[in-house]
Amino acid sequence: MSSSEPDSTIDSPEPLVVLSHLVHRLLKREGGTVPVERVTLRVCDYVDIGEQEAADLLDAGAADGTFTLDRGSGGSTTIVGVSPQGPEPPVITEAFGGPAGASAGDDFEILDVVTESIATALRNAGYTTFTELVDAEVADLANLTGTLTESRAEAILQAAPRHVPVGVWLARVADARYSRRLDETGQHGVAQVLDITTANEAVGEPRYRTDGLSPDAVDAQYVSDIGRNAQDPVPTGLHILDNPDHPDVPKAATHPDAGDDALPVDEAGDVVPPAAPTEPRLQLPLDELLAKKLARGLVPVRVVGPRGSGKNYLVKYLCHRTNRGYVSVDCDEATHTEDLFGPLTPTEDGLIAPRNGPAKQALLNGSVLVLNEFPVMRAGAAMSLHRLLNEGKLLVKAHGELVEPHPSARIVITMNPPTREYRDSEPMNSATRGRFRALEQPYIQDVEEEVVTLDAQVNTSHEVVDRGTLRKIVQFAHQSRQNESWPTLSTRNLTILCEHIEDGASPKAAVKNEVWAVAEPNQYPEDTYETLNDYL
Repeated sequence: MSSSEPDSTIDSPEPLVVLSHLVHRLLKREGGTVPVERVTLRVCDYVDIGEQEAADLLDAGAADGTFTLDRGSGGSTTIVGVSPQGPEPPVITEAFGGPAGASAGDDFEILDVVTESIATALRNAGYTTFTELVDAEVADLANLTGTLTESRAEAILQAAPRHVPVGVWLARVADARYSRRLDETGQHGVAQVLDITTANEAVGEPRYRTDGLSPDAVDAQYVSDIGRNAQDPVPTGLHILDNPDHPDVPKAATHPDAGDDALPVDEAGDVVPPAAPTEPRLQLPLDELLAKKLARGLVPVRVVGPRGSGKNYLVKYLCHRTNRGYVSVDCDEATHTEDLFGPLTPTEDGLIAPRNGPAKQALLNGSVLVLNEFPVMRAGAAMSLHRLLNEGKLLVKAHGELVEPHPSARIVITMNPPTREYRDSEPMNSATRGRFRALEQPYIQDVEEEVVTLDAQVNTSHEVVDRGTLRKIVQFAHQSRQNESWPTLSTRNLTILCEHIEDGASPKAAVKNEVWAVAEPNQYPEDTYETLNDYL
């Protein structure tokens, strides 16, 4: 139909229905706005109308609230919202795949290895949904028909979790989390208030002592076998302790005493190792370097790196692998000495006695004390640690005590680099700075290494994002880290945007949302969109 012919389509529901659902799908995929021109050019693929007629439909729909248009000052118009009219037409469903936001239900034939006869056999065996199918075992499915072999059954069970609605997974995880917080009867959820003074149990003894090993035995120490050292493991001298159940030792997510901050595990149940980037100047893997520094005793270590680069996770992982306590304190400008070492409090008999703070108790227990954003806390609190950093002894003036820490105690501080992005961070004075062994933890430099790390974190129980899409997301993140005027996407940000994808967002929409979320006031997420189009 030409633009000169009578316009009868505005009142016709079918073109408007198709157009509204096309816009809905494009907005969902693009993550926000869609240029009018892109819609008017594409709509003819799904319904027999021309560009001008589509533009007229958009204008009429904008007037009645079907579409929300944003007319820019430069003359360009974008669509920023839509109210889809009626059910989604099959032509749109076929083009974009599966109803928007809906599950594939019990259509098992969408799996490559499932034929019509296999699908029928599965339904006859009582499997009507992917949720039911995912709980099956290979032995339950194999030989239901002559063509359903064990290898096909394995393939079905491997692919089925991708089609289970995310709400199912969230409900199961929530149940497991709730079950860890039940009362003694196992009937009611309860809160927990943990007093740090009750965690006064010393960490375990070095394994070489209790197992009768040589101090330099490989089995008695942390061996760096991740990242660059995966093919040539390096013993580090950091002794493994013999009590993995100590309350301060970081636990795997599968451990019965694991908390909400438990370390994630892979399909085999092993804790996901951190990415171990190479220290830029020392040119050694960071886990190896940090472990060797910790093996030297109570020597203070400073780890400098951008947000989300994995500074704390690396320390937690080393503590997990060596059964060492991990006590983390987040410092800020209001952190006082008593926040670290504890206040003086009245006792029941009216006397005044010291109460141990987290830093002091960690040193008494023999844990690894991690002080995050150390430079931002008050100068007095930092100065109170100088004797500890110099001589390995903690002077707590208010308590009248000189504390010689447990021989397994260690101290690590973390901080952001002194760059424009972290301009609110306070610089560390030279007297304090010189007391630390400093290591830099940059973002992961190799795309494929970060893809592997991210895949292990987000695709544990079921595939959330396929490897190809993960690679494109990581490639874009690396671009963001190289452009100082762009918002920076860290590895932590990538795990969050993968969570958005699991919730049903398109990959491009998830990336746009996270770029917007981390943008500084002087940064504009829209500056990244053209480059993002090259990847997604």
